[in-house]
Amino acid sequence: MGLESLVLLALTSVGVSGAALGIAVGAIVGAVQIGVAIGLSYLASSLFRSDPPKPQDVQTSVKNPVAPRVRHYGRVKASGPWVFVENKKGLLFKVIALGTGQLDAIEEYWIDDNLATLSGVTVTSAPYNGKAFIRSRLGLPTETAYSDLTGNFPEWDSNHRGDGISSLYAVQASVASDKITEVFPNLSNTLYRVVARGSIVKNIGTGTNIWSENAADIIRDYMLHADGMRLPAGIVDTPIAAAGWLAAYNRAAEAVPLKAGGTEKRYRLWGSYQLSERPADVLSRMTAACDGRLVPTSDGGLTLDIGTWEEPTVILDADAITGFSEVARGRDVLTTANIIRATFTSPFHDYQSTDADQWIDEDDVALRGEIPQDTSFNMAPSHGQCRRLMKLAAYRANPSWVGVFQCNLRGLAAFGKRFVRITYPLFGIDEVFEVQDFRFNIADGGILTGVSLQVQSMPPQAYDWNAAAEEGTAPISEETTVDKTIPLPSGFSFGVSRITVGGQQVPYGVLAFDASPSDALIIQGQYKKVSDTDWQVVPISDDATTANTNALSDGVQYEAQVRFVTLTGREGPWTPSQFVTPVADPTAPGVVTNVTKTGGAGTVDLGWKSPNSANYVAANIRRNTVNNEGTAVLVRTEYGPPSTNDSYQDGGLAAGTYYYWIKAANASGVESASVATGAVTVT
Repeated sequence: MGLESLVLLALTSVGVSGAALGIAVGAIVGAVQIGVAIGLSYLASSLFRSDPPKPQDVQTSVKNPVAPRVRHYGRVKASGPWVFVENKKGLLFKVIALGTGQLDAIEEYWIDDNLATLSGVTVTSAPYNGKAFIRSRLGLPTETAYSDLTGNFPEWDSNHRGDGISSLYAVQASVASDKITEVFPNLSNTLYRVVARGSIVKNIGTGTNIWSENAADIIRDYMLHADGMRLPAGIVDTPIAAAGWLAAYNRAAEAVPLKAGGTEKRYRLWGSYQLSERPADVLSRMTAACDGRLVPTSDGGLTLDIGTWEEPTVILDADAITGFSEVARGRDVLTTANIIRATFTSPFHDYQSTDADQWIDEDDVALRGEIPQDTSFNMAPSHGQCRRLMKLAAYRANPSWVGVFQCNLRGLAAFGKRFVRITYPLFGIDEVFEVQDFRFNIADGGILTGVSLQVQSMPPQAYDWNAAAEEGTAPISEETTVDKTIPLPSGFSFGVSRITVGGQQVPYGVLAFDASPSDALIIQGQYKKVSDTDWQVVPISDDATTANTNALSDGVQYEAQVRFVTLTGREGPWTPSQFVTPVADPTAPGVVTNVTKTGGAGTVDLGWKSPNSANYVAANIRRNTVNNEGTAVLVRTEYGPPSTNDSYQDGGLAAGTYYYWIKAANASGVESASVATGAVTVT
């Protein structure tokens, strides 16, 4: 007997009659066959599938001529394989394929870990400051080639449009060698990423094609899309199936309170899939993130059921139950859990797969110890959504009852239902159960004799939600502002020291500074005459806290600076200049002696004996018309040897009284104490 005959017999047995049979038989057969196909595909993929891709996997960008095509839903952060990369005229040109199909919009551009601000196509934000240029295409069915690229590379002509492929075109300008590690530290491997709103889908609520993150919208699109499961549209558009999809859409769009205040949509999906993945793997990832499952409908359709609590309309009692197996109080130790550990996609953690706050049954842990279960809800874009799914996972991992019940044809009423109530006095069972598997029981001769239901208890409390008590603590955001500024060296000073060469003192500069705070920061120094434009390098050895210049000119003003440079060559700012005027000989000679003065007609004759000091070179003579040395002016520097009588005549003076002060000086202009002549009269 074929499947149609089995279903016809089953429907007749439960009272379906007349015109309804003609519709129901073929419809349910089609739906069951699709359900079986999906189930077998999922079974095969469960046995042989590789690990599912993580959200961060689509953020890598490498040269890969056979990279799998990727399609995006919801909001994603993505990069992709290089389509084109070439250097010309000191510029780097790069085209990256972001994904298959049209994006709704690109919201942000990122270069390495820096959010880029664009003015037109020019990146104006630091550290790029006009050294990077970005253009993009959303992936329209017929796209437009990048004219800037075709202008520079004629072989890449206007036919290179990238139809149906979203892309990013970046140009890196040449940067000075001492700045390259600051601007483009990864050189040609600079990572370009976008935050984008993914594929445009049909909105179940409005019937229009828009960007949506609603779980039902996205799952329906994936099932029908040419780059998805490729199911015929008719399978989801039958009256009963369409009503189920609309109910799932509304369920996913419900506002759920948040612990911090406000609300979020109940079930959103963000993420990407590779076209090389098994459809069942992608579908299971989507349904897991919204507590969804596909259900055949009696009119031959296939609909989405998103979990919500409802009191069952189907009750299976002792009159319907003909047998049982594997009935137990809870799960065995290999399948139970009292700690649920899960991951979700966090936009606050660079759209990475992020650990949620664990769901812990404290009472059960105290009784049995920790029994963890790991799962991923990586298409769930919020901590709250992940925690709601974790709560359901916790109830499913530790139910009151599990088992398989064989039923007569009355059990067909449970076909397509999520919840049934089972009352079975033999075990004292009167609870609501969630149907996990539904099978037809076929007897000899191909006769449908009943059904088998694999079930686990599911109380209404599993679907209750108290955000304040149950949302938990979201992981701390890792989006911090990193200060990449290279610090100024501390404790910097610029002084003068001296060495004796050939009996003469020669000055040189001494740069002093605190030790580097890190082995990754190397200190550099430079100095020059204030009047010069070119700087001279000061050699500084490792771990040094001082460094010396070459010989300095006596009495000339100099300036010096220091800075840090990283091991990769990135240069920090120079400190403000420190200034010195070196003095070769800071020791004053002795004072002059035997000072004499004689006034005359318009003249004054001065006499003195120079000190017996080896560093004496001259006598500085100052004059005033009042007895105040502070306002006296220098009228003569008389050079001569030490320990020698010397003289000077000051002429051209008007009649009056004058005062003189004489100071001995060395070659650096350092003076001794002054010797006053007292008043002298000029006639």
